[in-house]
Amino acid sequence: MKNNPKSYIFTKKYNQTINLKVKPHTKYVTLYFNQVDYDGKHKKLTLYATMYFLAMTGQTATILTPAGFTFKDGSTVRKLDIKENTGEVLYEVKKAPFKQQIKIYRGYYLLGL
Repeated sequence: MKNNPKSYIFTKKYNQTINLKVKPHTKYVTLYFNQVDYDGKHKKLTLYATMYFLAMTGQTATILTPAGFTFKDGSTVRKLDIKENTGEVLYEVKKAPFKQQIKIYRGYYLLGL
């Protein structure tokens, strides 16, 4: 950045600190959520949802599953560290159990009643 010094003078000290101000790159990240189904012995992936967002390199993004779905481990939230080469990320999701779907959609059920 413009505020950074144009030159540095190094000494014979082993540890020296240099402070450089940098502006992270802004980039678009694409998330693909594939629904995982097991058809007998075979794993079947179906693209369920796609999400795009703008992020900066070095940022940590919070990823939520689409409503009614969980990640394979049963959670609904993941953290994603945005790196220089992060552009497209694939997540495998599965239908949430019925009890969990009731919690997710309880507002709609109450509204319907």
